[in-house]
Amino acid sequence: MTTSQPAPGGQMPVGQPDASGQPAAPKKSKLGWLRFAIPVLVVVIGGGLFLFNHFSGTGNAQAGECLSVTEFSRTADDPKKADCGAQEANVKIAARVGGDEACPEGDYDSISMSGRISYKLCLLPNVKQGDCLKGYLSKTAGYQKVACTDPAKDAELVKIANAADQASCEGTEATRVAVYSTPPTTICIKAAE
Repeated sequence: MTTSQPAPGGQMPVGQPDASGQPAAPKKSKLGWLRFAIPVLVVVIGGGLFLFNHFSGTGNAQAGECLSVTEFSRTADDPKKADCGAQEANVKIAARVGGDEACPEGDYDSISMSGRISYKLCLLPNVKQGDCLKGYLSKTAGYQKVACTDPAKDAELVKIANAADQASCEGTEATRVAVYSTPPTTICIKAAE
């Protein structure tokens, strides 16, 4: 009778009988479970990111909700939803329209979002009378609410009227007027020109 010699390192070659005469079973990899865990992990993380963006981004944003916008440009970070009373909530959504549609009549800022569904958000400043802003006069910077004593301020909101009428600012210190048709709003601004 011939006995098999163990391979160097003390292991029997695969398929060779061991001392009991039974063929040795192939050794299973301890990392085989990764074949199943990695795809599941990718799906869970991808789904989580989609849901986070959907609920914190603009995917389901509607008129009346507020956003934090750091910059009005194509290279800017995506706007984030924010509670309208929060300091960082600098714009309010006046209307949501199709990607190639125009905003309602008015002085709206807008952000176009493209992807599976393209849309445009028509925005007005989320401000109240007496607020001061920096970045208001910039073509691309998102406005920031600042103390009225801040030397960086470039705008002070002297009056806000619930009507789309430039005449609402007559008799104020306003040097600029922003009029929005939806919702009907006029913002009277004393700007540092």
